[in-house]
Amino acid sequence: MLLYPIAKKHRKIAYENISYAFPELSEMDRLILTKKSFLHLGNLLAGFLWAPRLTKEWMDEYFVYDENSLRIEKQTIEEGIGVVLISGHLGTWEILVQSMGVRMKGAGIYKKIRNPYIDKWLRKLRENNGIKLVPMEDSPQVVKMLKNGYWVGFGSDQNAGKAGIFVDFLNRKASTFQGPALMAYLTGSKMLVYSTLSGENGKVIIRVNDLGIINKKDYPDRDTAIRAYTEKWTKTLESEVRQFPDQYFWVHRRWRTKPGDFPGQV
Repeated sequence: MLLYPIAKKHRKIAYENISYAFPELSEMDRLILTKKSFLHLGNLLAGFLWAPRLTKEWMDEYFVYDENSLRIEKQTIEEGIGVVLISGHLGTWEILVQSMGVRMKGAGIYKKIRNPYIDKWLRKLRENNGIKLVPMEDSPQVVKMLKNGYWVGFGSDQNAGKAGIFVDFLNRKASTFQGPALMAYLTGSKMLVYSTLSGENGKVIIRVNDLGIINKKDYPDRDTAIRAYTEKWTKTLESEVRQFPDQYFWVHRRWRTKPGDFPGQV
């Protein structure tokens, strides 16, 4: 509530992103959704600050699953196979990071933050509950962990710049990382899309979408398979955002790279 009146630049970014995603909304409705998304930042901040105190007992009490999501999670844990776990800037994603260290054999892709003090604090925070962090550059380690049955988390709805491929996301072309689909293709891991959402009375709503294992025989080559599954998980995340738009992080520059910015990018 304190941030909203003074964050003019980021209010504008959020409003513009919402306008592209929901052109059918009136100006008033877009403004209301923009404000709601800022208010949700309070839940997001609480998730970060509360993370060191999260326990299995707390998760058992406050996590809420629908029947299908619970079935998918339990079945996959019992299978003991590697999982490419994909999430976006939706809901309270830091709680998801912590739960992976407690409830699964969890690991996460980690991008170093420029400020060394914040980087050190965030790493310590995230490793508190046992999740193993892997640098983005260390793809051989990711492959090894997936083959050994780890659940590796990818926060993939960020602007991928010239390294990505363009797929449709919320009515615009977005440069998107190929890493999740590539790792699933190379290791035969299952792909799951997770949403960790703020519910009523402190509850955390867990939603799981099972995208399965890539069947290489269905595609003529690796690039085609990777594009197909990159589009698939992106479309799944878009569906989640449309259902819970007030909990999406609209202030980030997801669409900063545009088609034509880098010759040869597709």
